[in-house]
Amino acid sequence: MSRISTFARRHPIPTYAATAYTFSWVAWGLQYRQPDPMGSVGTLLFLLGGLGPLVAGVVVARLVGSFDEFRERLLRWRVSPVWYVVSIGGPLVVLVTLVAVDSVLTHGQLRLTGLQPLTTLPGAILIGLLLGGLEEPGWRGFAQARLQKRYSALAASGIVAVMWVVWHLPLFVLPGTSQSEFPFIPFVVMGLALAIVFAWLFNSAGGSVPVLVLAHGAYNGALGWSGLLDTGTGEQSLTVLIVGLGLISLGFVLISGQSTLVTNPESRAESADSER
Repeated sequence: MSRISTFARRHPIPTYAATAYTFSWVAWGLQYRQPDPMGSVGTLLFLLGGLGPLVAGVVVARLVGSFDEFRERLLRWRVSPVWYVVSIGGPLVVLVTLVAVDSVLTHGQLRLTGLQPLTTLPGAILIGLLLGGLEEPGWRGFAQARLQKRYSALAASGIVAVMWVVWHLPLFVLPGTSQSEFPFIPFVVMGLALAIVFAWLFNSAGGSVPVLVLAHGAYNGALGWSGLLDTGTGEQSLTVLIVGLGLISLGFVLISGQSTLVTNPESRAESADSER
């Protein structure tokens, strides 16, 4: 066994994080050095960097000898249709609700004028899948599943949230990215809230990565489609988003319990059995 494999088996999560950061940050560093960071070459490097969590999951799963389990979670699409509805409909309902709350706070009455035409929503979700959804095989499919063998689901989601936020750091100085215009502290809070919600969905759907890919993509797409951060008073809209996500994540912790973050105990048990 090579030294790299030995180290990875002893320290799978640090190895995963280091691999994801190296792959993504090198690509984004090369993008930053482009004359036009958001030109054709820069965009390709941006997309390539976004594959870091997925690549790290594949590489480290092979190094630690758990690739079969990892692959099974990636292909676990035969779950209750309810979870597919939740993965796509949940983010949409939440963001439309937050747009409504923001409009009432801003105008004193309900206005949904910031929403984009409904026909543009599928395209927005597709873009969200490319710019976020493809991270999920790494964050949930490898890191969350691995961490839950040692820690509670809530603690595991917190560790994943920290890794996720740190992974995004170069994007805060990369011109043209959404992070470059997003305040850092609210981004951290949003990352923690989403990590808890995604952990709940991952466990409740029996460890299905396809469900999480759709959920992450739907959230990213629906956020842009909703226009929440493009209308209203700016800081107020951002506060509505962060407080709303925070309350939702807190609700899942209180209802499902921090040890498993699961709605369906049987699906969580099936997922745990497959990871042994």
